[in-house]
Amino acid sequence: MSARGYQAADASLPRPVPFKRHGSLPDVKQLWKALVHLVGPPMVFILVSSLLSFRIHFQLQAATWFLAILAFIPFYNARKDEIKALEYRLDRSWPRLGKFLFFVAAAGGIIFGMLNYWYYAWPSYSLEGLRTYSEIDAATTPGTRLLDAGLVNFAKDSHVVLDLAMSYTNGDTYCVAPITTDHQRAPGSLASYDLWAAGVNCCSPGQANFHCGDTDKPNARQGLRIVDSSQLPFLQLAVQQAEAANNLQVGHAMFFTWVEDADQGLGYFFRMAFKNFIIANVFHAGFNFVCVIAFIVLFAGSGKDTGLAALDEH
Repeated sequence: MSARGYQAADASLPRPVPFKRHGSLPDVKQLWKALVHLVGPPMVFILVSSLLSFRIHFQLQAATWFLAILAFIPFYNARKDEIKALEYRLDRSWPRLGKFLFFVAAAGGIIFGMLNYWYYAWPSYSLEGLRTYSEIDAATTPGTRLLDAGLVNFAKDSHVVLDLAMSYTNGDTYCVAPITTDHQRAPGSLASYDLWAAGVNCCSPGQANFHCGDTDKPNARQGLRIVDSSQLPFLQLAVQQAEAANNLQVGHAMFFTWVEDADQGLGYFFRMAFKNFIIANVFHAGFNFVCVIAFIVLFAGSGKDTGLAALDEH
């Protein structure tokens, strides 16, 4: 057979087709992307919210904020991936999802962590750093003596004078009532009323029905210092109204939450901070899970990208 015949016979035979694993690698990539977006944003939220909610924020504020800002790095990387996909005309759906989820995780973690810290964790840590005073007679102790007080154990015969309670309303109702002793029951009998039980939204405006803290418990004799600076100006205004209405003399007013068990009161702040931390992280993880699953069902692998289609038309 001639060389030309061999060539014709060889051309008529089917050529072997190289083996390709169609769909295997893309499936692995899709699975990996789904896993990253399911786990990554909740981890960012946990990191940021824990940094800002607890003691490290109280002790190392600058370092805490530096680490919190670093939580936006995954969002920045997702943004870079989106730009790269646009440049190479690739599918941008996953980078867009990542950009959204990582931004929500970082920003949401910062917002929640700050609120949780200022409302619950910060009062707890602040009170721990202040002094404890015992056997304080509210009738004879000026407020200036307790400037560094966090916890005050009042004398055995101390009580809250509910008849002299007053409130000031500015959105919330800020309630105050003076603390005194049994041998000074008559309203206005003290030279100066400096120590006050106080609370928010625990009395009716214009009425002396103060029921803040543990005023309904006869064995309550302790006061936890109110350290929330956003409340103090309004509590001071309530005291000024009490001065005018009852002809009282007030020197340096100090405000306390009237409690029966101060240790339990201190624990309340931390318990609430930790409880809110758990609830917020569970909620965010659930939200993130729903977003990823909805994306996979509706968009992943569709190959549609309106931005790319517009580019292809031109």
